[in-house]
Formats: sequence, structure tokens, C-alpha cells
Amino acid sequence: MTLLRLHHPQPDIAVLELAGDGRLNLMSYAMLRELWHAANELQMNRSVRAVVVTGTTDAFSAGMNLKQDEIRNFEQYSVEERLDIHASGARACAAWEALDAVTICAVEGYCIGGGLAFAAACDWRVASTSAQLEAPELRNGMNMSWQSIPRLVALIGPARTRRLVMRAERIDSAIALDWGLVDELAAPGEALSIALAAARGFLEMPVAPLRMSKRAINAAALPLGQAVSYMDVDQYVLCQSTNFHRDAVDQFFARGAMTNGAVDTRQQ
Repeated sequence: MTLLRLHHPQPDIAVLELAGDGRLNLMSYAMLRELWHAANELQMNRSVRAVVVTGTTDAFSAGMNLKQDEIRNFEQYSVEERLDIHASGARACAAWEALDAVTICAVEGYCIGGGLAFAAACDWRVASTSAQLEAPELRNGMNMSWQSIPRLVALIGPARTRRLVMRAERIDSAIALDWGLVDELAAPGEALSIALAAARGFLEMPVAPLRMSKRAINAAALPLGQAVSYMDVDQYVLCQSTNFHRDAVDQFFARGAMTNGAVDTRQQ
């Protein structure tokens, strides 16, 4: 793995660090494929009972890197190729959601777009008081995919999901805690240590009942998750075909050129 760093502070806890592009820890399709592989490796390691996922001090992840050829120059790919490319996000999230181990995100800084979608697929979220969360896909003429809509609705309800997704509101960690999108707060720079403490707390529970409970909660929270979101990748590819999406991507790069390549996090 080149875009992820996996280590074990103790035999039954794994820590996975996202090592994406730039200071905002941007995701790529290569990272998503590595996340899928990592989930399968962790699932086969029966000694691992809790996994903490973390990013950098600046960002858990500010979303997908729009400079990727698959996004910036998507027209060169066929519909079939784009469907396969963009399905990698849903596959990665589903694999992490299905892990027997408890999954805990330690969020510092930005948790935006794909970063938020991935965090929603995990069991527990610890965020620093300086964290900011956002789903800005609609501004780019994209739908929120990776089957994340059912997960967000299960976490925060339909009304707040409308605010987060349809209005693309950025919220801070205090609001996220109030909504139920975040489970614990930490001082800046302390999200990882609090997440590790949460992991050790889960280890105090007996193995079999804990795993049974995780599966039961996911089944109860998302009984129709697959049914209502199985075509969201198809919808994403359709959204790419609109002039609004092409214009939004072009405007993003025009703004970057005017700011010497600085990243506008509102557009991740």
C-alpha cells in the first residue's frame, strides 16, 4: 500500500493512516482501491477487533482530487469505463462497513465529500473541535454517491441530510456532534488519542456479542440502503454528462489558476 499506512499499536488494534494528495489529504481512485484491499486484509486478520482510521493534522480528507484524469478529462472514457471507475468508492465503503472489527474515524481539520462519505461508513467518529464537515458535490453538478445517502439519513435523519447534501452546508464539529454525525469531540490534535481510547473501550466488550450487535444495528439502520442507492454510481455518470458539471469543473481549475493552484476546499 502506497497511499495508506497500516500499523498495530497492539495486536488487537490497527491504525490506518490516509496518505493522500497535498496538505488536504485528497483521495484518489488508487486510494479507494487500496482501502478496499485493506478492508479485506483486516477482515482476514481475526485478532484485529478495532480499527482506527486517521488522516493528517490538516485534514482527515477534503475529498476526491479533482485533478485526476478520470474527473478532469472524464469525456475520454466510455460510459462502461466510468461506471467501473466510479464504483470503487462504493466498494471501498461497503467493505469497511462490513468489517467485523469496530471502525473508528479520528477526524482533524477537513472531512469533506468523499472523506465524509467514507467516515459515514464507519462505526464511530471522533472529531477535533477544529474539524469541518461538508458534502459539496451538488455544487460541482454531482450527486452524493458511494451509497452514502442512506448512511447519512440513518445517522442524522432526512431533514439534516437535506441541509448537508442539498444545501451543501459546511458544519463544524460541535454541530456535527449535536446532529449525531460525530460521536465524540477532542481538542485539536487529540482526535487520534481519543479514538484509540474509544477503541480500547470497545475491546472491553465480549467479541461475539459485540460483532452481533454491530451487524444488527447496521441491518436495522439500513434495511433499504442497497435498494435506494444501488444506482447512485449510474446517476453520477449521468450527472457528468450535464453542462453544469463540465462548467463547474472548468471553473474550479480557473479559480486554481488565479490563486496559484491553491485548493478551494468548498469544491472537493
